[in-house]
Amino acid sequence: MFADASSLVAAEVIRAGDRISPANAVTDAGTAIDQDDPLIGREVRRTIYEGQPVTADNTRPAMLVKRNQIVSIKYIKGGLEITTTGRAMGEAGLNESVSVLNQQSRQMVQGIVQPDGWVLAQ
Repeated sequence: MFADASSLVAAEVIRAGDRISPANAVTDAGTAIDQDDPLIGREVRRTIYEGQPVTADNTRPAMLVKRNQIVSIKYIKGGLEITTTGRAMGEAGLNESVSVLNQQSRQMVQGIVQPDGWVLAQ
């Protein structure tokens, strides 16, 4: 998946938590990167300075849910769908598990982060 990703370098300082984009990274030859590069959209783990390599090891999938963020929690079974809000107890990216404190019941719920940032309760 990241076979040619080692040829990317930072075109400017990329701060921790920022996402990789064609504006802040270039190939090691100095040319623009494609929008379909597998590193586009990933978050930087630690600050990467101009000229340093951008790799799968120093990036991670973008976090859709941040700690203490208020998120929608949905429980779906058959035709039944229950939606409420909760406070995320950690960070998580797409299809990752996160603990959420249900705001109404004060119960801890485990769920999977969905593409739009809501959590599917299990």
